[in-house]
Amino acid sequence: MLRAAKETDFDFLRGFPNGPGDEQIRGQIHDGRLRIIESASTPAGFIKFVVLWETLPFIEVIVLREDCRGRGLGREAVRRWEREMATLSFTRALVSTRADETAQEFWRRIGYSECGSLDLPGQPIELFMFRDISATAAEPGPTADGGGGHGS
Repeated sequence: MLRAAKETDFDFLRGFPNGPGDEQIRGQIHDGRLRIIESASTPAGFIKFVVLWETLPFIEVIVLREDCRGRGLGREAVRRWEREMATLSFTRALVSTRADETAQEFWRRIGYSECGSLDLPGQPIELFMFRDISATAAEPGPTADGGGGHGS
């Protein structure tokens, strides 16, 4: 399940290493830029996003607890987020990942394609990837058992 973060999620969100400060977390909850990924009604991770130029939804980060990885939760959370964005009339979604990280393989597996990079001096290259989500709003949602209704 994917749902908007609430103030009651604050302690869960601040429990991740290298996370933002308390005021940033509260601001992101208030702004509606955080989605909580749940497994068995328990927070398992989160998606943080922003809409660039009021036209392009961009996932800044997706984080899952270690014990929740490798079970399809991340893929299903991204698909739910994409459906949410598509129902708001967005047609593409954008993500980025560092070129030296394995996350780019996750994004490729779930249908994202490279569309550019950012190469700042002294920093690893940041890869940008996109996916057309225009048909996503018409895809069936999860089934009653919580599984995906679109082959996931």
